[in-house]
Amino acid sequence: MSLLSRLRRRSSTAALAAVASDADSKEWRAVLSQANEQFQAGNLEAARTSFTRVLTLDPLHAQAHYMLSTIARHHGDLESALGLAQRAISLEPTNSDFHFGLGGIYASQRRLAEAIRSYQEAVRLNPEIPEWRLELAAMLIRAGRLDEAMAVYEAGRVAGPPDARAYFDLGEALLKRRQLNEAEQVLQQAAIMAPGSGGIQFYLAIACREQDRLMDAETAARRAITLAPDMPQGWFALGSVLTRQAKHVDAVEHYREAISLLPEYEAARDGLLCTMNYSEHWSAREIYDAHVEWGRRFRKVEPTAVAFSRRAASHRIRVGYLSPDYRQHPVSHFIEPVLRHHDRGRFEIFCYHSDAREDPVTTRLRGWVENWRSLGGASDAELENVLRGDGLDILVELSGHTDGHRLGVLARRIAPIQITYLGYPNTTGLAAIDYRITDGRADPPGESDGLHVEKLVRLPKTFLCYTPPEIAGSFRPGPLRRNGYVTFCSFNNFRKISPTCITLWARVLSSTPNSKLLIKTFGLQEPALRASLLEQLERAGAKSDRVSIAAATQSHRDHMEAYGEADVALDTFPYNGTTTTFDALWMGVPVITLAGDRHSSRVGLSILSTLGLTEFAAQTPDQYVAAAVQLAGDPGKLEQLRGSLRERLASSPLTGGRGFTTDLEEAYLQIWKAAG
Repeated sequence: MSLLSRLRRRSSTAALAAVASDADSKEWRAVLSQANEQFQAGNLEAARTSFTRVLTLDPLHAQAHYMLSTIARHHGDLESALGLAQRAISLEPTNSDFHFGLGGIYASQRRLAEAIRSYQEAVRLNPEIPEWRLELAAMLIRAGRLDEAMAVYEAGRVAGPPDARAYFDLGEALLKRRQLNEAEQVLQQAAIMAPGSGGIQFYLAIACREQDRLMDAETAARRAITLAPDMPQGWFALGSVLTRQAKHVDAVEHYREAISLLPEYEAARDGLLCTMNYSEHWSAREIYDAHVEWGRRFRKVEPTAVAFSRRAASHRIRVGYLSPDYRQHPVSHFIEPVLRHHDRGRFEIFCYHSDAREDPVTTRLRGWVENWRSLGGASDAELENVLRGDGLDILVELSGHTDGHRLGVLARRIAPIQITYLGYPNTTGLAAIDYRITDGRADPPGESDGLHVEKLVRLPKTFLCYTPPEIAGSFRPGPLRRNGYVTFCSFNNFRKISPTCITLWARVLSSTPNSKLLIKTFGLQEPALRASLLEQLERAGAKSDRVSIAAATQSHRDHMEAYGEADVALDTFPYNGTTTTFDALWMGVPVITLAGDRHSSRVGLSILSTLGLTEFAAQTPDQYVAAAVQLAGDPGKLEQLRGSLRERLASSPLTGGRGFTTDLEEAYLQIWKAAG
């Protein structure tokens, strides 16, 4: 319902007549009636003339001031609308309609705090209108005050029966709070009430996707596209679901359709770039070109001049780490040793958490940092102001093109030195990012340099430092002895299981009599997806009775203990595992990896080479199969590795937080000196 429609409904003839009944003359009553009829009919110019005539007859007529405010707002004259509405309230301060209208004017002016106060007063004066509660809650959500918004929604549900829009808005709010099951229930009700809404189906797709119910998510996304083919969000939702199903080529096509409908659709552009990393369908050069194309749009952004700080050696260099992932997330496991071991005598550390979600990991990380900024919900302008205010020498962003990144802010040149590290396996494509941290095995000198807009800084030992889990589960012997056969496993993200993986895994099983393959990942609890994966493996030569698909575990302890059911881990390709590789090694399970031509397919090589286990890092598919088969045929070596891998990892640079951080700090110092 449009603004004017809502206002026409609220400004009824009865309301005006009630005021008019106090007039002494027939003219008074006639002018009010005429003004109301003209407004209801949409003849706003005539209505303006009539309401102005009312004020000539009675300058203190509050309703006439308010209706003139409404007409001015419709014509975009917000300043006049604001003054008229404020005048109406001064004359009749308990009129809830006036406060609600004033809130709408403030909202149009993007004055959120004033809009919220006006809506709150309107609801206080008249709590029986669900629509007003929805407007207030929506404004609270825009202001990042989700808890207050939810309280308003709940009160509104009690105050009166909400319509489809109420359920839609409530579902959206619940999604933002990641109350996924509740959001889905509310959105299902909205879909019943408004079966033709593509927007509701889009949010249903997201709710199901985030619960790893990928088939239901795909169904909802396809409905969204059918109902609203010109709505880019539907195409984006389907692309994101297909990415999680490892259907990467189809996913990219749908992302591109979303972008064609809305060129500035950043989520779709990021989804496209991230997805390309998972597939061999695109060469390393094609992926690089796509990132450069993304970054090219920021060349028109005028970076703010940032003076380079010539700090004396006695002053500490200010280093900031920007991430949405300071919580239970792989990035936190790898950045924690750095935050813990930074030399506070030489560096002053700042952390900027750009996501509202927090958990015990957040609390632990905060304890290692002297300057912590919680910025969940901050706009780009607000984030930029905070970052600039801290006067950083070096700003390190930890997300690349993953969810929640703020690369657009860095395009404005926040710090004299800007670095990308850890959270993304490729170039950002953004010219304002000066450096990318890596090592010589993950990004060997030569061709890798030409595939980055950033200058590559290669740490001397490794670019990764693992935080071993405090709760790693019980340490058990491998299952080979008790089962009488070798069990291979993959606990990697489902989207990493490419056609190449399926082919190689089938070859490994075929070449190893009686062996089994255990797959455990989120998303495969759905029968249709399990059946599809088993069918693909069967077509590649792996009988389904030799493949087990385990339910994903919810607790970290259970996840780690699941490695007790595996003898050898088979890495994914072309997107290697990182955390899963470290977890397997920590639990005594050797990992076979295949190295490729890009960073995402060389992480396994980097890890294993640092441990002196290059025999398990294959350079060709045939070597991958041969390494797995040879290891499976050597029970003594498997047993020896089971008992030694954890100690080997614990004594390596891969877990040596202090030494790793020293190497990273030395890189910072060299960069800083070179920039000066």
